[in-house]
Amino acid sequence: MDNNEFLSWDGAFTAEESQYTLLPEGTYPFTITKMERKVYTGNSTKIPNGAPYAEVTCKVDGGQLGSTIVTERLYLMKSFQWKLTQFFKAIGQPVVIGQAFQPNWNTVIGSNGTAKVIQHSYVSRDGQERVNNSIESFEDPQKVQGQAPQQQTAPVQNQQPTQPQTGFQPGAF
Repeated sequence: MDNNEFLSWDGAFTAEESQYTLLPEGTYPFTITKMERKVYTGNSTKIPNGAPYAEVTCKVDGGQLGSTIVTERLYLMKSFQWKLTQFFKAIGQPVVIGQAFQPNWNTVIGSNGTAKVIQHSYVSRDGQERVNNSIESFEDPQKVQGQAPQQQTAPVQNQQPTQPQTGFQPGAF
């Protein structure tokens, strides 16, 4: 679905509620739903104009709390190699610290991983104070393997215990 698709003045549209959810700070699974290759053109003391970057859209799954979309920029600069390493390691590409790594950008969309999500406060262009989610770090799957999502400020309520599977089990002989 293309969210930039135009609607017609004379046509119908599908009624929707806002899909924005503010998740409490914690560690959550994510899926990459979109990636765009871009070039930076802004006013930053850290990022020079002309710097290439990947803008990745992460659908962060908060379980019963809902899900939210977080957009992250991955700058292709030596000073950000640590973040690129975190990202590609988190989505399961074989990164070895200290060795050259050729990322497979073609497999980024649809990749899954785990990230530490924080709440980011900012002032909007119209002067209003707002809060959104942002990714503080992408987590190493070796370190989070077997861990459930962890919310640090608001526990998930009404969790049902998992029941052991009975009956047919594929591959069991």
